[in-house]
Amino acid sequence: MGSAASVPTTLERVHIRKCHWLVAAVTLLVCLLVACSAGSSSDSTPAPPTVSAASPPAVPSDGSTLATLGYLNGPIQEFSLPRTVRITTKVDQPNNVVAVVSSPSPATVASYLRRALPAAGFDITMDNPEANTMTFAGYGWSGSFTGDDQVSAVLLRP
Repeated sequence: MGSAASVPTTLERVHIRKCHWLVAAVTLLVCLLVACSAGSSSDSTPAPPTVSAASPPAVPSDGSTLATLGYLNGPIQEFSLPRTVRITTKVDQPNNVVAVVSSPSPATVASYLRRALPAAGFDITMDNPEANTMTFAGYGWSGSFTGDDQVSAVLLRP
């Protein structure tokens, strides 16, 4: 075996900016989304959504589907967010899909969803612009949106 050459190493302290308020806001939003989407529970496993051979849903030209955003679960071809979306926290599971969004603004995301959801075949079941909350359903999934002054989040569940 050969001898390994010794390489001098310099360690530098890395400063991490702490954003406790952002973490708290994101956590609160995710909890609110889970609470908003909680319905009657069942011990049985839900049947997977059926996919029809119909034409693909209309996604606005300023939107990106979940599939385009890298999601593997949920209504990935039908549900979209604004093309300029910046997702800071992502959950991508068969029974729970979450996107916590730092930009565009919650008002912009809500406005986009009001326009895009019906065009894509979703029904908006509740919309409260004053509280910046919305619930919707389609393709075997139910979803909710909520936002505050800086962060918004979307939760989808089968």
